[in-house]
Amino acid sequence: MRRESCDRYPCHFPDQDCTFCFCPFYPCLDERTGGRLVDEEWSCDGCTVIHAFDVAEMVMEGLILGRDLDEIWKEVTESL
Repeated sequence: MRRESCDRYPCHFPDQDCTFCFCPFYPCLDERTGGRLVDEEWSCDGCTVIHAFDVAEMVMEGLILGRDLDEIWKEVTESL
């Protein structure tokens, strides 16, 4: 899903999936995502993980099935 009418679109990269405008894993504190600590606060500026279409679909399916966020995150990060 794209939100091309959003003032911030694309916030990470063109043609990103905007299903999760706000990441359900924030703050993941996992630098493999491209995110990092800035002045003791987690910054997602370099992260594109949740905006990949396949990842957004997998996360949404997991949430609909009632899976635990930690379990979903573990599955997401297996490919990082």
